[in-house]
This record gives sequence, structure tokens and C-alpha cells, in this order.
Amino acid sequence: MKKLIPFFFLTFLYGCSSVFYFPTKYFYADPKQHNVSYDDIDFKSTDGTDLHGWLMYDKTYTKKKKGLILFFHGNAQNITSHWLNLGWIVKEGYDVFIFDYRGYGLSKGQANQQGLNKDSIAALNWAHKKSKDYSKFIVYGQSLGGIVSMRAMKDIDFTSDIDLYVLDSTFSSYQDIAFDKLRHAGIMVAVSPLAYILVSDEYGAYKNLDKLKMPVLMIHGKKDFVVPYKFGEEIYRKLKTQKKWWWPVEDGLHTDVFHPRHLQYRARFVEFLETI
Repeated sequence: MKKLIPFFFLTFLYGCSSVFYFPTKYFYADPKQHNVSYDDIDFKSTDGTDLHGWLMYDKTYTKKKKGLILFFHGNAQNITSHWLNLGWIVKEGYDVFIFDYRGYGLSKGQANQQGLNKDSIAALNWAHKKSKDYSKFIVYGQSLGGIVSMRAMKDIDFTSDIDLYVLDSTFSSYQDIAFDKLRHAGIMVAVSPLAYILVSDEYGAYKNLDKLKMPVLMIHGKKDFVVPYKFGEEIYRKLKTQKKWWWPVEDGLHTDVFHPRHLQYRARFVEFLETI
């Protein structure tokens, strides 16, 4: 076993720059097969990288739309799998703009912290402009999408126009989550402190949590083994906004608050959006 330690150590060194990103190009599920319509949206990141997303809607909804939700998805796959997390809400009168970071799906480039920051700013700018057509503008950051959207909030000047910011199953420090993962990875516990040397937190969000002044809803599953519950609790404690809510999902795993087994949270969320 001792002979394997250098192998694991070298693997860790090699993976530090990409351990948070698992993009794919595969097309997983078509919203149209689930009666959810969408328009392809092609736009550019702030450095000119070509990005792709969907504006999802229910074409049978005849009333005035209630709002626009900008969805920052998690670290794996692409929008063709992640749309399922919020696609259901278009039936309630909300349009959803979901996009892929660079290297994911049809978006060009290669994922990295600086690049995702640029992509996030561009998506916020696009959605903010589009939100003028709606009565409410909501930003939803899930897992990796939480930390990248939180960091991007530092670089925009229209946070006061965001009616609600939802943070679901997320974390605020790349170093802290890397340390936690290594500390619970058996033989890798010995090198876990190296997370604070080898993993960059240049685009971590922990430094500007107290600058988030818009209303914030925090959601986290108590049985989340991917991003442990304590990371959500820490963010909630550090938020200085006058309006914040904490939704612990008692038997919730990672990012599954709106899965079919938790239908009560879908209804609760729709009702909650009516109050903001």
C-alpha cells in the first residue's frame, strides 16, 4: 500500500486544475419530449468565447409570465441533463435561461476558474437585459453554479435588480471543499492540507458573501455527501442581507430538492416565489 501513495499523490497534483469540472458533449434529454419548449441562445463570454444556452418556456401558458430564472448548473455533464432540475417550473409561468460554461455542451473553450467567472458575468448580463420583459428576475445557483455565480456578483452593478437569489447545495471555497474531500478519502488524508496550497481560491466566493444584499434563499440536503450540509450552513451564517431564508431538506441528497420524491418542495417554492 505504501508504494501506492506516490501514485495517489501525483494523481492529485495532476487533477487540481480540473477536479471541479466534468463536462460532456452528450445530449441527455430533450426538453421538447417533456413538453417544455426552448430557444437556442448563442452569446459570447466577456473574453469572446462562444457560449450556448436555452431559454425554456411553456408555449401553452397564456397568462402574463411571472418571471425569468437564470440557472447556473453544477459541475458535471451539461444543460441537457441539468435542465430537468428546473424545467418543471415553466408550467407555473416562469421562463428559465440555462447555459453551459465553456467546455460544456455546445459552449467552446476549456473550463477553468477564470473562464467560468467570465462566462458567469456574461450570462448575468444577458439575463439581466432579458429580464426587463418580466416582472421578476431570479438567479438560481446549484452546486458549482452557486460558487461561480456568487463570485460573479462581485463583478456586476445590477445586483439590486435581482429579486431573489437561490443557492442550492453549494459551497464558497474551492480549497475548503477540496480539503474536506481529501480528509475523508482514506489514504489521502495525509496530503489533505495540501489542498490549501495546490488548489486555487482566486475565484472563491467566501470573501464577498457579506456583499450579497439581495434576498437569498438557501437550500441544502441534510444527507448531501457531495457538498456536505455544513458548507451551506456556513454560507447562511455569513450572509449579511436583511432577507434570507434557510430550507434544510431533511432526507435530501445532493441537488435533489425538486426531484419527484420531493414534490412538496416544488409547491412550496412556487408559493414562495409569489411572496417576493
